[in-house]
Amino acid sequence: MNNKKAAVYILLGQSNAVGHGIPMEEKDIINTPLKNVFGLHRDPNQSFDTDKLVWSNYTSYGMNLAEEQDNTYSVVNCLAQNWQNHIDSGNKENLPDLYIIQIAIGAQAVTPGYMWYPKMERKLIPGKLGTVNISLYSFACHIFSLLDKSFKEIGKEYEIIGLHWRGGSNDITEETSYLKENLFNIYCEIFDGFNKILNYPPTVLHLLFIKERCFDCDSTGKYYENMLHIDEVFEKLAEKYSNVSLFDVRKAPQYIEGVRCNGIYIEDAVHFTPEVNNWVSTEIMREYIERA
Repeated sequence: MNNKKAAVYILLGQSNAVGHGIPMEEKDIINTPLKNVFGLHRDPNQSFDTDKLVWSNYTSYGMNLAEEQDNTYSVVNCLAQNWQNHIDSGNKENLPDLYIIQIAIGAQAVTPGYMWYPKMERKLIPGKLGTVNISLYSFACHIFSLLDKSFKEIGKEYEIIGLHWRGGSNDITEETSYLKENLFNIYCEIFDGFNKILNYPPTVLHLLFIKERCFDCDSTGKYYENMLHIDEVFEKLAEKYSNVSLFDVRKAPQYIEGVRCNGIYIEDAVHFTPEVNNWVSTEIMREYIERA
């Protein structure tokens, strides 16, 4: 393992980036800080005023820089444990230390009135869902702007192995005409900002919506039409940006076509199961090892 290199994984979005609705069993909660995985705890880092990132050994609580909902089977908690397990099993040469950034709040879209809207007034009110109010785009850009300085101080070269966006579901509630006229341009503003602030383009992974029975919406209704349009926007983004790729969760071994929840959602038909999030984390790690 090269101690002079670091892998950075970024998870952004709304409730499926939080791991909402899937609390960890006691046996899986990461209480003992991991040796080779690090994160940004809310206490010293959840501020627009900070000019220095404070990394700490990873636990499954306190590491989401936005919403206070901890110890869930989110992708980051699954990835952190799988990454550490891989190193502990004797595969140190395959993986450098991992640094995780998670910024996510449930029920937040990218359109006006939601916290991922790029033109939202700068604001940071911490707390749980229902209280928390953060201008997520500008806050994410602030955190990203401190990465170069942080890793120079640590003395490591870093590589962003993925900027994973888990959002879009709340945008289905917008008026269809507004989405068709504005959604693509809003996403372009967000991606252009991320690419600029990160200095070089990471791979951005998007989750395609499941086009059947997603959110139990009527296949003839507005929500379904909007869902298909959001899929089209993601596909257009992948065509426009060389560093944007589509991550289709229907490839998960748990996927079952034509049944309620498709084998990949919990009973609310919105949030992915722990097994699916764990599979996503192993895919991220596998793809990194194959590239390295």
